[in-house]
Amino acid sequence: MKKIISLSLVLVLIFSLTACSKKAPVNQNIELTIWEQMPNDSGQNFDEIAAKFMEANPNITVTRTHYETEQLRTNFQSAALAGEGPDLVYGPSDNVGIFTASTLIQPITNVVSEDFLKKFAPNALSDGKVDGEYWELPDVVGNQIAMLYNKDMIKEAPKTWNDLVKVASKYQDPANGKYGFLYNEKEPFWFVAWFGAYGGQVFDEKRNPMLDSDAMVKALQFTSDIRSKYKLGEVDMNYDMADAMFKDGNAAIILNGAWSWSSYKDAGINLGIAPLPTVPGGTNGMPFSSTKGYMISKFMPEEKKEALNKFFEFFLSSENDAKIALQKAEAPTNLKARELDSVKNDELQKSSLATIDYTTPMPIIPEMRAIWDAIRPELEAVISGDTTPKDAAKEMQKKAIDGINTIKGE
Repeated sequence: MKKIISLSLVLVLIFSLTACSKKAPVNQNIELTIWEQMPNDSGQNFDEIAAKFMEANPNITVTRTHYETEQLRTNFQSAALAGEGPDLVYGPSDNVGIFTASTLIQPITNVVSEDFLKKFAPNALSDGKVDGEYWELPDVVGNQIAMLYNKDMIKEAPKTWNDLVKVASKYQDPANGKYGFLYNEKEPFWFVAWFGAYGGQVFDEKRNPMLDSDAMVKALQFTSDIRSKYKLGEVDMNYDMADAMFKDGNAAIILNGAWSWSSYKDAGINLGIAPLPTVPGGTNGMPFSSTKGYMISKFMPEEKKEALNKFFEFFLSSENDAKIALQKAEAPTNLKARELDSVKNDELQKSSLATIDYTTPMPIIPEMRAIWDAIRPELEAVISGDTTPKDAAKEMQKKAIDGINTIKGE
């Protein structure tokens, strides 16, 4: 009898210890550390949400440390290589390629469930996908280039390039500082929109560059034609020129990214935002889009997983994701957030959601650096008439291969 009682006590003790062990993360005081590169107003927004989260979860403390973009990348790399650093990194998705190549972060499915991921827009999640795994939990998607037009000058957004030429030509008077159409013509981030319109893709499935293609030749020819054939734009037009002319009411149409839209409203421009028009022989211009979100350090302690799940559920709820997206004028990634009246009735959000469908997720692998470096000089040479689109495409491909070999140390 005594042995039976003793055995029962042991079993009770084992059960109690097991139960306590499972509940331990809830009862422990947990600190979640985050390194981020949020602008000041975004940081304040984060702090307001974090205060409510900590009030609802008094055993969890959220501590954030701010860095500028390059500092965030290099400091996290240095710390994580030493097995240190924060639990989370928040920033642009192009960090994913670098951090995964160095095995410094872990797949987000190590912490959150597949069911949780179903709450988010698939194209936003895919922006942080490498080698079949999701490495980033995004809260906003955007950064896309769109067609911006002054509604006091142009009542309805042109849907085709021919329509654009027709309306923009009425305002094209460079001698008097007036322009129908301007954009950052030598910047590859703008150029890839035309490349995409002709069906171009920068990589194949095996990450080989695909720049020497019919799509590239057509896109380069179209870029050259904008000034030489259609008589729009200006010699050496760039970002600052397009931005300033549009704000001053001296440009009818420009191409610029989601980060700039609120500044034009602040400048008093009667702003219209629309997808890029269809190009001759192609589709709508297809610029890159990208996300910002959370990446989980490879060294995040196992006992913090439950607290981290609570953090994600709270910060990426429909209400809080909408709050974050509205402040940034970028689209929320939580699908239910997009159905909230606060989002549906916001003019910039409506524009963001209307244009995000005409984008392609930007590749986030490290080899993308070689693509940008290969495109830029050849694009400039075509615009200046120093080479042909066909020769430029061949040279781009060669430079991209050489650049990728350098990145790989080959």
